[in-house]
Amino acid sequence: MSELLTEERIEELEIPAELPVLPLKETVVFPQSMTPLAIGQERSVKLVEDAVDGERLLALVTVNNPEAEQPGWDDLYEIGTAAVIHKLIRVPDGTLRILVQGVRRIRLDRRLHDNPYLVGQFSEVPDEVDESPEVEALTRNVQTLFGRVIASVPYLPDELELA
Repeated sequence: MSELLTEERIEELEIPAELPVLPLKETVVFPQSMTPLAIGQERSVKLVEDAVDGERLLALVTVNNPEAEQPGWDDLYEIGTAAVIHKLIRVPDGTLRILVQGVRRIRLDRRLHDNPYLVGQFSEVPDEVDESPEVEALTRNVQTLFGRVIASVPYLPDELELA
């Protein structure tokens, strides 16, 4: 599962309810985005190594208390992103560099384990957008502004206006 997941493959991917939790400081990983991460804490290195040996799936949850040295359950937001580890590079100093791809938004339902790293039970949070006149108006405004940006920047191709 190390190849990039297409939107279709992401939708088909089954996310287990139980996932190891990698706390992220000052970083948010969104579904379908690719993000490089540096892993240095001993328990996080163990988590990533275990995940790579298994399904390559983990929960990425942002820390709401950036002062916490070893973030615990009370230092985390309850919404995170299920992600796949695509690439792992071991650095000589013992740290890791990984490339993750966000898959889906998830919500922490239950705290399962604290050692050797955090493991939680999660449920998927569906992306629901209710169509309304306000959403349609905002969409049109964004499209219009994007068209103006493309038209005013000479080195951007005109084809971007069609996007």
